[in-house]
Amino acid sequence: MDRLAFAKCFGWASLRWPTLNTSTEALDSLYEDYKGFSDRSLTKALSLIYENGDQYLELPKLYRLTRDLYNQEILDNRNALPSPTVENGLKDYLKQNNYKNIKDAIRKIRSMSNE
Repeated sequence: MDRLAFAKCFGWASLRWPTLNTSTEALDSLYEDYKGFSDRSLTKALSLIYENGDQYLELPKLYRLTRDLYNQEILDNRNALPSPTVENGLKDYLKQNNYKNIKDAIRKIRSMSNE
């Protein structure tokens, strides 16, 4: 996450929690803790804490939640199915095997397996 995205997140937070220390020194120090995470995970963590009705922003709680959300984000991206390399793979398969459509292919494959 870059400094601008981090500053925007904490600008949003400072409006919700007016007691939050957003001095330059404080933000510089906090940025070092959060720069390895995505702004999406920090934004989501801040929103969840705010929606939970917390009166004060507890920084250790925010850090843990941001870290957990970022780890989940990484896992979700790793488990995503890869994009197909061939756009019209099914159309090409049907054409190569002389099938009129998918129903025709299923019917012929079923009849071959019954033989």
